[in-house]
Amino acid sequence: MRESDILEVEIIKEINCSKEVALWNYWDHEHLDVVHEGYKKSDILYDKNNFMFRVDNIKVPFPFLKFLTPVFMVQHDENTLFTYAVQMGVISKTTITVNSKTNSSCEIIMNYKFFLNGWRKILKPFLKIMIPKWNEKVWLEDYPIKMRRQKVVDMNFKDFKGLPSKISSRSKKNANGNSFKLPVPRPINSSRDLHPLSIKFRSKNSK
Repeated sequence: MRESDILEVEIIKEINCSKEVALWNYWDHEHLDVVHEGYKKSDILYDKNNFMFRVDNIKVPFPFLKFLTPVFMVQHDENTLFTYAVQMGVISKTTITVNSKTNSSCEIIMNYKFFLNGWRKILKPFLKIMIPKWNEKVWLEDYPIKMRRQKVVDMNFKDFKGLPSKISSRSKKNANGNSFKLPVPRPINSSRDLHPLSIKFRSKNSK
């Protein structure tokens, strides 16, 4: 493998949400095909502790063209997330590094690497232009989700429990912060777990 076979694009952004909220957004698989236009379906086959394997049905900007993308994600350490994927024969590695700036703001470093050997080299100019555009589109789609999440966390919201019953408890000074733990819980009948090869689907139907 030669260094010239790698296309690398890095994008850095800052946002007024905590590191925990930013990481939660990456691991919240429920929103993928609801919020992001390019995702038609996402099936999680296995997730446990700090890693996950899923298959995405992706729509590309050509009429009626879709393709399956296997995706492996792992929370490498408390700040770093790796995502490996194969898209139309191209292997990619995305490194997301989230650094806290304050309790309610962070810096997100998004590093994309594509292995473009052989005929795939012809994709380099196209990907160099499209990756920043795709990144900006996804960023804008995810932005309000992060902002809403930060708002409810500041109000002492707890997943699957909601807001405190006492109005006086719904303030930032009372918030404990929704700590980030993996895997992020999903509803019992989550559409992410309906694939016949999914561990959760098999467990549910083996009873």
